[in-house]
Amino acid sequence: MGGIGGWFYLRSSSTDYCEELSQDKRIQGFLGSGRGENSDCSRLGSAIRRATTGDKAGRHTLRQAQAMKNVLVAVNDVTSEGRGRLDEALAVPLAEAISDYMPDVYQILPPGNIDYVRAGVDSEPPWQDDDGVHMSMFSVSLIRVMRHISDSPAAYVELRDTVSQHAAALFATVPREGEEWRFESPTRETAYVLGALDAVAEDVRKDLGDDGWKDWSTDVFSRMTKTTSPLPSYGDDPAGHIEISWRQRLRAADQKNMLTRFETQATDMVQVWGKSAALHSELQQSLLKTARDVSVLGLHETARDLS
Repeated sequence: MGGIGGWFYLRSSSTDYCEELSQDKRIQGFLGSGRGENSDCSRLGSAIRRATTGDKAGRHTLRQAQAMKNVLVAVNDVTSEGRGRLDEALAVPLAEAISDYMPDVYQILPPGNIDYVRAGVDSEPPWQDDDGVHMSMFSVSLIRVMRHISDSPAAYVELRDTVSQHAAALFATVPREGEEWRFESPTRETAYVLGALDAVAEDVRKDLGDDGWKDWSTDVFSRMTKTTSPLPSYGDDPAGHIEISWRQRLRAADQKNMLTRFETQATDMVQVWGKSAALHSELQQSLLKTARDVSVLGLHETARDLS
């Protein structure tokens, strides 16, 4: 079958999706190709990756951000009827492209950022400020695209790994003497996004059935635990210490408990952060409660959006 999880791509209508997307006028101009030239899923995925990302991770031009928005809107539209699953050759490059926009994902998915809500309308273009170029879309549309690509274990792992790394980096940059909101903000954003990814995994489980879920979860667990770097000290590498500590906890868990470990990831990472940074006990307890509550909120709200 070509590897774990490959069976459920063979029964999909993914080639139709790729052909339809390659002919979508919203993205054709960004792909630099003629009509139907990128109808092959692998070529389309590569073309999308080139059009939406640059030489430096996380840094984009306005044109690249517009291409990303158009691609995501188009993917959401063409997959809305649920005719089949996206080919892994397209799903993985899409996951890589979305991951390159993780700071935007952190603002799009959790409710409350009015600037991103206003810019989420399909006709609203990306914008630039002192922090760089930003792109937005409706949160429901983005999570549905993330759900579609997550039929691919490799694509799901790409998303979850990037969130884990982004979260650890955010936590590590907060100065120990910072005001409380500086700790609360990344905790809330991270917990909500991880909760959303928990809901995505639950939805995959529901759709695949027992046999399909066993293959998918085996592949995801293997990818996320097969290589674990030595744990650096917090003083030498704060972000690495937080992220690898959680990955070691995942590795120590049985595969059957993977979803449970996923659902505690936000609190696990915040716990490591609080203890390693020697935050005062009241702040640690407050952040743990926030992580726990907001993670559940993200899971429940995303499950509702996917239903």
